[in-house]
Amino acid sequence: MTLFILKILAMLTMTIDHVASSFLGNMTALRVIGRLAFLLYAFMIAEGFNHIKDKPDRVRSHLIKLSVLCVISEFVYDFYETGELIDWSSQSVMPVLLLGFIGLIITEKCKDRPWIYILFYIASAFATYFMKTNYKFAGVLLIYAFYFYLKYEGNRSYPVKLLILLAIMSVYFAVSVWARTDFGGPLAFLAFFKRIMPWTIGHVIAVPVIAAYNGKPGPRNKALNMIYSVYYPAHMALLGTILLFAGK
Repeated sequence: MTLFILKILAMLTMTIDHVASSFLGNMTALRVIGRLAFLLYAFMIAEGFNHIKDKPDRVRSHLIKLSVLCVISEFVYDFYETGELIDWSSQSVMPVLLLGFIGLIITEKCKDRPWIYILFYIASAFATYFMKTNYKFAGVLLIYAFYFYLKYEGNRSYPVKLLILLAIMSVYFAVSVWARTDFGGPLAFLAFFKRIMPWTIGHVIAVPVIAAYNGKPGPRNKALNMIYSVYYPAHMALLGTILLFAGK
């Protein structure tokens, strides 16, 4: 499983998820498939940084690109969700990816002072929660977990990778559900979990997919890299425009 294939899967599953939620009445089977999208994007943020962490110029350019996309995506996300260009009721997934990337930079800069990056992890988690981003609280922590998985997984066997990733996904899903209940008690947790229980299938499917990643880029394709970079805001702008003209 190369990076090329992961990028295709991420864009495809995200599109399926958004089409299902916008036009197909939240069809459960398609929303389950859509659960893979963020997990793949989070993994690729960690994987991308892992490859360029010793190249300051590339880290800087990637940080600038993510920052610009974060600003653009916020307007597009609001347009897609509400038909308005500015709406503060919820934020896109881009702040999660941006903060995750910044957290990884701090991790490498302060590797001998772990208390600094741990404090940033906590701060970024609460920031995404109070900003009402998609995948609030747990999403940015998943990026950090993936980074340490990549850093230490080495040449472990496929079954071991499966077990490690399954543990990561289980903790992520539990924390995500808890955050979505606004850190409510056990009854609130169980009620929300019951509501989105089918989504666990998507998280389970993501485990063997990510475990199969072989660390290779796959076919070099500049056009795909460009499309991948802008796909999130571009496809939402298109869907938002369709929704506007459809009167939905």
